[in-house]
Amino acid sequence: MAMDDFATDEQRVEAMQDWWRRNGMAAIAAVLLALAGIVGWQWWQRQQAAEAAQASLQFDTVMAALAAGDGEQVRSRGQALISAHSDTFYATLAALAIAKVAVDANDLPAALSSLDWAATRTQGSPMYPVVALRAARVLIAAKRYDEAAKRLDSVTSAAFTVEREDLRGNLALARGDVEGARAAWVAAVAAGGPSAGLIQMKLDNLPPAQEK
Repeated sequence: MAMDDFATDEQRVEAMQDWWRRNGMAAIAAVLLALAGIVGWQWWQRQQAAEAAQASLQFDTVMAALAAGDGEQVRSRGQALISAHSDTFYATLAALAIAKVAVDANDLPAALSSLDWAATRTQGSPMYPVVALRAARVLIAAKRYDEAAKRLDSVTSAAFTVEREDLRGNLALARGDVEGARAAWVAAVAAGGPSAGLIQMKLDNLPPAQEK
């Protein structure tokens, strides 16, 4: 090895030592932070999985009460699930179950309260149209027609065209707008789907269209 190579190597070592003195602690801190981030993410994932599992078990009890027709237990168990696991998908399902028993009991304000809670939690998610359509149905029953129309307008997914147009027809008929109901139901039938036959029956029961 030539002397100049040896000198260069010594300089490199000195340079590395100097860098380490100036930046060593920062480098260690960066590594530790990266490791902490990985460990934290793994811990969070485990926590989420554990919470989802607990929420799922609680939701099973809500569904058991619903199947048994025990509305009081549906409300009690559903509220307990929502309180403990409000950020889970099961909390939204529990809110829908509570809304159902409220509708069955003709307690429309209570049903809308649960559906409004679910709507805020599902905004922008694939579950939102389901919640919005159920809320629109309840609002029509409560004769809150303008609010029902807004809920229907908020459903833009093509996957829910049939349900949305069917409810638009119901809303129009409730307002005394026969031609509006006809137009909405024609659009629903044109979109196809399993319920097209039932919607066609509603169309057939309308009075004949007025000639212009």
